[in-house]
Amino acid sequence: MMSFNPDKCEVLRVMAKQTHLFEAVYTIHGKPLNTVSSAMYLGLTIDTKLNYNEHVSNICKKANSTRAFIHRNTRSCPRRVKATAYTSFVRPQLEYAATVWSPHTVNNTSQIEAVQRRAARSVMNDWSRSYNQSGRSSTSKGSPTLMMQQMGWNALQERRNQAKVIMMYRIVNGLIAIPASLYVTNSTQSTRGHGLKFRVPVGCVSAFNHSFFPATIRSCHAPFH
Repeated sequence: MMSFNPDKCEVLRVMAKQTHLFEAVYTIHGKPLNTVSSAMYLGLTIDTKLNYNEHVSNICKKANSTRAFIHRNTRSCPRRVKATAYTSFVRPQLEYAATVWSPHTVNNTSQIEAVQRRAARSVMNDWSRSYNQSGRSSTSKGSPTLMMQQMGWNALQERRNQAKVIMMYRIVNGLIAIPASLYVTNSTQSTRGHGLKFRVPVGCVSAFNHSFFPATIRSCHAPFH
């Protein structure tokens, strides 16, 4: 018997084109709802084009703020403590629901990776640069990539790809309440190797072609038993 609060409800139109095909007015209890270009839903910022640019900017800003707070309060702590603080408090902010919004653009991917690279410098307390004025690497010191390798941190893009494959496995094997038959179709083409491959769904908009099922199937095409 709970009723909706009109002040906490909004209208978000998801479409590829800028122009509105219709201007329907939605009301609750006689009060018109405000139409927005983006909205927060279960911790995920969704916009009208489903490109998740705003979401990436939001989580990077929040994660950088948390990383800076940890850096200020763990200066004298061992590296192990700093690394644990990052993986416990910062990285989860960058990976929450990542199977849904995992970016495909270079800008968004680089923006997220930059947070972890700063965290690596913070943990190792190394803010030096590994390149000289000519742009050539002069030393291995100051390289965030080498720092992350030393600590055993994989790139966040790699971790998101692994998470998507794991999610696909759970869906195909009925381990999660997402009906695979609605989204996954076995490929009828004859291919080498194993015979369990899936047809890649193809759409006419980028948001669909880079969404979970098409992107995950393209990236792995691996058997799920």
